[in-house]
Order: sequence, then structure tokens, then C-alpha cells
Amino acid sequence: MVLTKKEKVLMDVLYAAASQKTGQCLITPLEILAKIPYKVTFSESDLPNVMNALAIDGYFEYEEANKKGEPIYLVSLKEKGLAYDRDKRTAKKKIYRRIATTIAFALLSYLVKLVIDAIIG
Repeated sequence: MVLTKKEKVLMDVLYAAASQKTGQCLITPLEILAKIPYKVTFSESDLPNVMNALAIDGYFEYEEANKKGEPIYLVSLKEKGLAYDRDKRTAKKKIYRRIATTIAFALLSYLVKLVIDAIIG
């Protein structure tokens, strides 16, 4: 799961909007942009490119339609899209494990240094 920052933010919004039972939602570009945090630079012109990239990666299928002149997306999450939240949590746990392992090895090497210094000194 190697997604860019924009792809992650968009996937968070679409995953939250799609119901867990059906995995589908109707959402407008304005609703998507309203749910994206301000700290992420995401413009309306970025939306089609990021949507296409995620669709190609197999997260969801979408169709664009017009409702009273306003564009609207029908998004259907695929298997990879439905597992997005679980994959995100798994990746987070993996990072925490790596940090804990690194700290443990650093402490172990410090203890070995102390033991060697005590033996030599």
C-alpha cells in the first residue's frame, strides 16, 4: 500500500462516505473537497487525476454523472477498497513494531557496551 498523500486523503473520504454494507456512495466533488483537511493542498483540478489513479490501482470503480448540471460520482468500493482501513491499521502497527525493535536494539547495544567497558576497564 504505497499511496501518495493526496490519494490517502481522498481514499479516507471515500471510504468514510461509502457504507460498509454496500460499499457504494453518491458524492459530489464539492462534498469531497469539503471533507479534505486544509493542511493538504488539494484542488478541484487534482480530483479527476487522483480518482483515476485509485481506480486503476483497484480500490474502487466510479462513474461520473450530472444531476441538475452538477457533477456527481457513483463510487463502488472493490475488495482492495473495502480492506483499505484494515490495511492502514496494519501498516501503522508495522511502523510501531519497527520503532520498538529499533529502540530495543539500541538499548541492547548500549548494555553490551557497558558490559565490555566494565570487563576491559
